[in-house]
Amino acid sequence: MSSLELMPNLQLVPMDRIRFHEQPEEHRTGRLVERIKRDAILRNPPIVADMEDGNFLLLDGANRVSVFKAIGYTHIPVQVVDYGDPRIQLKGWHHLLVDGQFLELKPLYEKIPGVKLERVDYNRVSHMIELRLVYAILVDDQATCWGLFPTNEDDLKDIYTRVNKLDQIVAGYEGQSKLERIKLADFSQLPEVVSSVKHQLCLYPVITKNELLQLAGDNKLIPTGLSRHLIPGRALGLNLELSFIQTLESDVEKEQHFKAHIDQIEIEGKIRFYEESVFIMNE
Repeated sequence: MSSLELMPNLQLVPMDRIRFHEQPEEHRTGRLVERIKRDAILRNPPIVADMEDGNFLLLDGANRVSVFKAIGYTHIPVQVVDYGDPRIQLKGWHHLLVDGQFLELKPLYEKIPGVKLERVDYNRVSHMIELRLVYAILVDDQATCWGLFPTNEDDLKDIYTRVNKLDQIVAGYEGQSKLERIKLADFSQLPEVVSSVKHQLCLYPVITKNELLQLAGDNKLIPTGLSRHLIPGRALGLNLELSFIQTLESDVEKEQHFKAHIDQIEIEGKIRFYEESVFIMNE
């Protein structure tokens, strides 16, 4: 039995030790700020990885961390995982622009320095994404596929150049269209609920875990909504009252209070590990 199945590694860490890896979506935190202010309860702890320099790389929970910063909490409860564990996988999102027919993305992308836009065959799209032969692929509202290629092929090997181009690509539509994150690279397999909506789609190759660590170490953020982590053994339903973070004065007192809470729910047998996959409705 693995350590993940025995007990999640839950810690209370200072806010200033959390390192984002992608741009936070500030517009998505408004309602969450009000809820946490009102209830002062954290349901599910963010997930982080120890960067071995005293800081923690945020893998999941950017909105919750942003809310804690906005409210002024000095510490945040997190679940710490080993990023070297091969079971923790870094995947990606594609961006469906639901009302994207109003956006003139093709001429905009043609103006990005170091990028050339070329039409690509639909059947080659998955191959190009999988082998990271492009910065991105734009599928316009006529289902025509356009590859955003580097003018210099060596640029694809440099993660900082890649992220710079991704910044410009995402900036072309961010905040200008309703955006849905999807997993599918096949344009024909979009969910039926959006099949009647004129849209555009931006498909992105996946960034590797090593690249993400390199970027985070240099405080370089990737654009929002491109990464998703598959993490076994997530700790859900912590439902921790947060008032102690603001009422207790010393870090030691806060850590002791948090540890006592975790010890208590463990003693009471309230921690359960479920090996099977689950659907959480209305999360």
